[in-house]
Amino acid sequence: MSSSTQNRSSNHLYLPRLVEGFPVVIVPGLRNSDEHHWQTQWQARLPGSQRIHVDNWDVPNLAAWRAGIIAVLDKLQTPAVLIAHSFGTLASASIAAEFPEKIAAIFLVAPADPDKFGIAHELPQDFLPVEAKVIASSDDPWMTEKKAAYWALLWGADYFRFKNVGHINSDSHLGFWQEGLTQLRQLVRKVKVKGHYKNIAA
Repeated sequence: MSSSTQNRSSNHLYLPRLVEGFPVVIVPGLRNSDEHHWQTQWQARLPGSQRIHVDNWDVPNLAAWRAGIIAVLDKLQTPAVLIAHSFGTLASASIAAEFPEKIAAIFLVAPADPDKFGIAHELPQDFLPVEAKVIASSDDPWMTEKKAAYWALLWGADYFRFKNVGHINSDSHLGFWQEGLTQLRQLVRKVKVKGHYKNIAA
């Protein structure tokens, strides 16, 4: 087995350990995430993780995405980590502001510009009460990096910008997306180190 193959295998095995103790909720954006999307690949390696359900993935309806998230959270016994992409990040931030007791952290990848949907006024306008990380791309067609940084600052979220990876979706050809996994690890460890969940090993 080549070293690159070994690394990919170990990364796949490492993901469940990384989020051990936290339920994981996958929150895709418009048109859901197909089999090539890193969200789908991560979910396949996370036993017990759940993806939200939206009746119509082609219509950007904030209320529908929020309802999908709440439906999953209401079934969980402990605070969850939300792993969100694009339009799903907007709904996730909205839910985190309203129901912080249900959420351990939110991982917001390639946020869509809320101004494109006329919903900026419906989103939180202050620091979020949970740990959050915003991941952006320098050439994302759905949100300029300047605007992504603005929303991260507004929400009090950590911010990281990748160079030239588009909308960080299937078209970006990221595969399992090890770089994203590194960013998720930093977010989850921050939650653990702060001691909010002392029953979970860091």
